[in-house]
Amino acid sequence: MAWAICKRCGCPVSWPAKRGHRLKDYNCPKCGGSLRRATHDEAIEAMAKHGGYHDYYVDRWISLEEKERREEKLRKIFEKILKGGVVIIR
Repeated sequence: MAWAICKRCGCPVSWPAKRGHRLKDYNCPKCGGSLRRATHDEAIEAMAKHGGYHDYYVDRWISLEEKERREEKLRKIFEKILKGGVVIIR
């Protein structure tokens, strides 16, 4: 996951930084402004200010609460794997 921040409003955006995807082809979903590359730490600070981020992978806004729920779910799966448990992914 690559991070970008809107130059105009400061909205954090995750975008697919892979072959064939250029940051200049994406715009801010809130104001339409251009995006600049950002570090993970810059994105975290912007998420705290804006209450979430826009994810171009699923093309929707993701709140901080939803992000934390996803991370907690993944953390529980990894803990179970490390303890030697069997994990069934649906």
